[in-house]
Amino acid sequence: MSNIDNRYFTTSEMAAISGVKKHTLFHYDEIGLLKPEFINTNGYRYYSIRQSYILDIISVLKKAGSSLKEIKGYLQDRNSLELEKLFQQKQLELEMEIQRIKRMQVIMQNAIQMTRTSMKELRTDPLIEECQEEYLIATPLKQGDKIEINSKLSEHRKYCEKHLINHEFSTWAIISKETFESDHFSWSYVANKLKAPISGNRMIIKPKGLYVVMDYVGSYESLPDACVMIKTYIEGNGMKVCGDVYTTDLLNYFSEIDFDSYAVRISVEVLI
Repeated sequence: MSNIDNRYFTTSEMAAISGVKKHTLFHYDEIGLLKPEFINTNGYRYYSIRQSYILDIISVLKKAGSSLKEIKGYLQDRNSLELEKLFQQKQLELEMEIQRIKRMQVIMQNAIQMTRTSMKELRTDPLIEECQEEYLIATPLKQGDKIEINSKLSEHRKYCEKHLINHEFSTWAIISKETFESDHFSWSYVANKLKAPISGNRMIIKPKGLYVVMDYVGSYESLPDACVMIKTYIEGNGMKVCGDVYTTDLLNYFSEIDFDSYAVRISVEVLI
């Protein structure tokens, strides 16, 4: 065996020792992240044992979430202070990712519970219910713009994800008292119920009080019919609307193929 064979590893040998694939080493060579120690006249790449340590650094930093560009910059000027700074940053990023995962776990568990409950306990006749104060994270909508709802819902979700806001799965929408009484069905906000109050102007409080509540099964397009039914019930029982109207998805496009199988809970604040 030659001195070269004793002191250096071929691409296949280095890949096996370091637990990476050959094409990964080729890619690292192409981008200048880790070039072979030398290439012989036949074009064979050879790596030194020291370079296996570099591959270990690359592996650790990749698993910590560093990009190859970040890793390359660090390798070119690495020292103890830079390592501490880099790992502190990655530790913060990992903590943020843990919080995102925990948030999604809570949302999914809530979605499971909501779906199970909704399939068993729909209340399709209006009833009067004492409701406690609830907190919503909300995004305003332009009145009468139905096309805007989808884009605003996407914006709303991205805002909640970015700020790690803990909320329940079901989508809420708010209809202003004035809109409800004018017979024009138009949402003022899209929202989600919060686990706890938060600071900032995005939070809306659903007041404690008496509400007429009904679970309506049907498409979103037929929701105005449900609003008419509730208004008729309110007027027929000598009550007066005194606050906004809150709709909550119980069963929607996430679980139902048929639009007419959607279920929405409608809550209208009233005075008796």
